[in-house]
This record gives sequence, C-alpha cells and structure tokens, in this order.
Amino acid sequence: MANKVRAWMRRILVPSVALTLPLTACSAGGHARPVFPDPERGKVVSFALGELSTHYDVNYAVAGSAHSSSLAWDRSGDVFMMNASKYFDLLRMTPQGKVSRFAHISYPTVARGMAATPDGGVMIGGDSGLIQVDSKGGFGPVQTSYQFADPRPIGARSDGSVIILDGRSVWALKDGKATSLYGKPGGPREGLGTVDESGTAYVQPTGQTLADMLVLPPGKDPHRLQISGNLPGTRIPISGLSPSSLAPARGGGFYAMATSSIGNSANYTYYVIHIRETTGTVLIKATHDRICPTGQQYPALESPCVMPWFVTQLGDQVLVMGSSTMSGKTVPALAVRADTE
Repeated sequence: MANKVRAWMRRILVPSVALTLPLTACSAGGHARPVFPDPERGKVVSFALGELSTHYDVNYAVAGSAHSSSLAWDRSGDVFMMNASKYFDLLRMTPQGKVSRFAHISYPTVARGMAATPDGGVMIGGDSGLIQVDSKGGFGPVQTSYQFADPRPIGARSDGSVIILDGRSVWALKDGKATSLYGKPGGPREGLGTVDESGTAYVQPTGQTLADMLVLPPGKDPHRLQISGNLPGTRIPISGLSPSSLAPARGGGFYAMATSSIGNSANYTYYVIHIRETTGTVLIKATHDRICPTGQQYPALESPCVMPWFVTQLGDQVLVMGSSTMSGKTVPALAVRADTE
C-alpha cells in the first residue's frame, strides 16, 4: 500500500502564506467594525463562507460532504479543510479568521479523513493508505506495522498517537506501530468519529443513532454513549439523533450535526448539539430548507435556514459549513455562540 502511495508522491514544499480575511470594514466614523459573524446569544447568523478568502475557494474545500471533504483540528484551535481528489489544496483557518494554504497534496485516489498531529502536521488517509504532511507542507507515505485497508484518521491524543478507523475496527497509530483498540480487521468502510481534548475517541456507526456511539477513553474499556434527556419541546430522546458530522469541543466532549425524523417521514429536523459526558445541549434546531440571506440573525432553536454539512468550533463560535448548491445558489454557512449560558 505504501508503494501505491509512493508512486504518486513527490516531495513538495509549499510555503504557508497566510491571507488576512476581510474581517473588518470601515464605518462612517472611520473605525473598523467586525464583519466575521458575531451572533447574539440565542441567535444563529448566516454568512458567506466564500468571502473569507479572495485567493482560495473555502466553499469548495468543504463542499464534498463526508464522501470527499474532511476537517481536522489542532490544539491551537486551527481548522484544516480539504476536498480531496488526486490533487488538492489543504487549507488552514485560524480562530482569528485567517486562511492559508497549508499544503498542496497529490493522492492516488480520494482521501477520506485526516487528523492534525501534535508535531504540527496533518495525517491523511483513504483506500490508498496514509500520508503524513509535515509542518512545512511536505508530505510522504506513512510506514505502519499493520497494513490498513481503508484508514481514516479522526484525531490525535496528547501522547502523539493518531486514532484510525479502518473498516469496522479502531486503531491507535504511534511512530508507525498500530495498536488495535476495538473491533476486528476487515469489513466495509463504516462510520465517522472524532477525538476530544482528553484523548477520548467517539466512533459513530453509519446509519445509527447516538445510542450506538462507541466511546473509547484512554486506558479504559470501550463503552456505548450514555446520554439522558429529550430534545427541547419534544419527547424525542437525544440518544435517538443520527449524527452525520462530529467535531471536538473546546473544554471537552464533542459537537454533532444530527437529524431526527418521525417514523418513515421525509420531514427531518436538523440539530447542532454539544455532548459532554451524559448530557447534551442543543445549539441550533432547523426544520426548514431555506437559503437565508447572509448577515441576518434568526432564533437558534427555530432556525429557518438550511443546515450545511460540517460542524466545527472556531474560537468562541460554532460554525456549520460545507454544502454544494441549492437551486443554483451556494448554501451559506451558519454561526452560533459556543457558550449558550
């Protein structure tokens, strides 16, 4: 597998030149005012993600849903974004709102999944194996003690180990040594996951609910997520939500973009929820598919806006971003305060 990747690789060093986003604009009084979303408490605001950079297509980087786009997070709060094909840009966005090209990557097939590594780099995986991108943008194949079939990094622990999903199994990879954490090798590619600040990994089986989520704390036995309570204003248990995107939360736990439906109804309700230990806090609830005008705020728990693909924390806000188009129009991103109290 490493040979398959190596055949496509050439060492490329791409300088990471930061681009300042258009975060400020002059008011009539000559003072700068913030343009990056700053929603009121209890409100969600829509904004044009593509306007954050005039050099790189941020919309495209997160347009592929989980089939080809991936996000990763480092401990400084930076978010890495890619929409993987044979050749693609790996972008980085800081909590201060700066976008840069971290690296330009070549990969034999479609990459699925990446994780920021403690050494300042990023590990990317897919059915052509693993590649490591160093802090200067150079990259090459990862040599491992176990031959993965379809490895997808989901996050890293503080000890330097990267958590890898491979089919229906979960692994920890450190210095090339792969250690099995759960499941058996083989089987089709399944599920999504993330790793929080404590090093706890959360793995969600495809098509299942939060009640089926696997929790893997460092040094402890794996267990299913135990979460109590109902969704606001309903009798629907939070555990009945079906996540389609996960991201680590600053301070512990994770965020999920998830859906619920009643019976076989095609009328879905979309949620962004913060889950920590056994409790869940809903940040956004959306029941409509409206393309909301950018720059406007709406009640977060009665949002009329269509919900994009991915959820991520960026500074003191939680962003929902990534979608293609709807009725020929690009779906705006959404922002809500991470602190709901």
